[in-house]
Amino acid sequence: MCGIAGILRFDGRPVAPSLIGGMLERLAHRGRDHAAVETGGNGSGHGRLSDRASIALGHRRLSIIDLSDAASQPMAYDNGTLWLVFNGEIYNYLELRQELAGNGYRFATHSDTEVILAAYAHWGPACVERFNGMFAFALWDDARQRLFCARDHLGIKPFFFVRNDDSFAFASESGALSGFHGNRLSRFGVAAYLASSYCPGQASIFEGVAKLLPGHWMTIEPSGATEIRRYWQLHGVARDAETPESVSKLEALMLAAVTRQLRSDVPVGALLSGGVDSGMVVALATRTVDDLYTYSAGFEGHPIDELPAAAAVAAKYRTRHCQRKVGDREAISYLDKAICGLSEPIADPAIIPSFILSEMAAGDGVKVLLSGTGGDEVFGGYDRYVGGATLKRRLLSRVPESLRQLLGQTLPATSKLGARLRNARLDMIFNTAGSFGLCQGLMRDASETADFLARLGAAIPATIDRPAALLYKQMDLDLSSYLPDEIMFLFDQMTMANTVEGRVPLVDVELVEMSLRFPPDSHVRGGRTKCLFRRIAEPYLGHEHVWRKKHGFSGPVPYWVNRHRSMFERSAKKVMDIPGLEHFRLPAWFRAKSGVELGLQESFELFALHALVRWYEGVLQ
Repeated sequence: MCGIAGILRFDGRPVAPSLIGGMLERLAHRGRDHAAVETGGNGSGHGRLSDRASIALGHRRLSIIDLSDAASQPMAYDNGTLWLVFNGEIYNYLELRQELAGNGYRFATHSDTEVILAAYAHWGPACVERFNGMFAFALWDDARQRLFCARDHLGIKPFFFVRNDDSFAFASESGALSGFHGNRLSRFGVAAYLASSYCPGQASIFEGVAKLLPGHWMTIEPSGATEIRRYWQLHGVARDAETPESVSKLEALMLAAVTRQLRSDVPVGALLSGGVDSGMVVALATRTVDDLYTYSAGFEGHPIDELPAAAAVAAKYRTRHCQRKVGDREAISYLDKAICGLSEPIADPAIIPSFILSEMAAGDGVKVLLSGTGGDEVFGGYDRYVGGATLKRRLLSRVPESLRQLLGQTLPATSKLGARLRNARLDMIFNTAGSFGLCQGLMRDASETADFLARLGAAIPATIDRPAALLYKQMDLDLSSYLPDEIMFLFDQMTMANTVEGRVPLVDVELVEMSLRFPPDSHVRGGRTKCLFRRIAEPYLGHEHVWRKKHGFSGPVPYWVNRHRSMFERSAKKVMDIPGLEHFRLPAWFRAKSGVELGLQESFELFALHALVRWYEGVLQ
């Protein structure tokens, strides 16, 4: 796990050392074990990367596998014709290494980084289809004079880039690209954040910044020629019946995923929230690790205390368990720390426990944390997948696309229902998170609102490549955007803010592919979610633990907001002080309900405005 950065100039001018050095400085928290830059000289003879291209690659290392200096990056291969900077882990690197060695490739290290280089030398861009892991990397191929960049199948690791007339630049975090975007906020990015509580799909909070989407690779040449291709997506067609054999195979894949992700040359721990997902990961991990660290956090004011359930799992599997109960004032102080650890804002209270637990692990010298993150998206765990909770969406989803469009044309393009009818993906966004009302508060007129909604709907490509069952349509949005752009990005940012590597075995690509091979009612039926996963987990965690109501890994936002309302309101008023947001209109309830306790939706809207302002003040000013 690390931070990566790089620049390829199209105009032949050398890359300024101060520019790439500044990018790495912004990524220092991602890896404090080693930092290095390699450059190309473009005919000057001074650069090791290339004598024909103006290129620079930089790396901040958090040493996890092969702790030797030989495994540091940027790493060269094939007599220096290939150079790589890589963030993440290739969990099947040992198997790939053995296969490549059988084809005559030799290795000087025991790192997965070198395996990527050899795999590219052997298979070319198709190498990414063989990787099981979380990765974002850039590989300079000097013989072909091209930069090859790739992001993992499900977008666990981030990859931001800027492309203009004279250069291409990339980094693990958009903040490291400030020398190219100048910290100019994107109105579309801000509106997308307000609409969904994060920056979905192609949206970035910064003007001119793009994301390499999950399951995609791209090539860039010194001429500026660029190609982007999708190398993976789900099929979305149930092909496996739910039989004892298929269920056993899924369980075996879970165990294999957890076992692979325990590969490390440094201490490993796990988050333990009290839910079934993290409990299952811990149960499987203890089959391999005898002395596993586990971490839990609870909050005063939360209607549900998950700490006893987490402690029970820890006791059953004899982990080295650490737990912490956090009061509201301490939670608010951690909120600022967590927000300042984000390169782009997220209005999710889960940033607080994620930051706290990562800090606890770092204090114990634990550099790798496993998590049950992603279990709901992969196995159908959200209440919104159950009919009664999403009746309107179920009705809309059953309307044929042509009729949806026709009905949508009868309503204003700026109306929430009109937008949902025109674009099924907007229908899902507005029922997942965020606030359509806050988004409207940023729009100058109806035309801008209509343009924004059309652009937002187009910003999120589908993961599933063909018509699918209703449940899989619902899960598709979560797998395409909510998982990589909110859940995974949050986990990456909060762990890395504390220089800890976060791993997510339930988002193993083989596990995801098999999960969606089952009939949809294997996952959701009879008003219950995640049925298949719960059945597999029951022998490990017990019936009562597995089938109790889901509570999520978050915090009591209404309690926090109402107890510290004046602070949240002061922040919200400052939204209009942010350049480009002078025309923002606070929602009607902001003044109408002064002195009255705010409800759930209003509390989350106020939380989102506060998070945006504190992020702007803490990160950009």
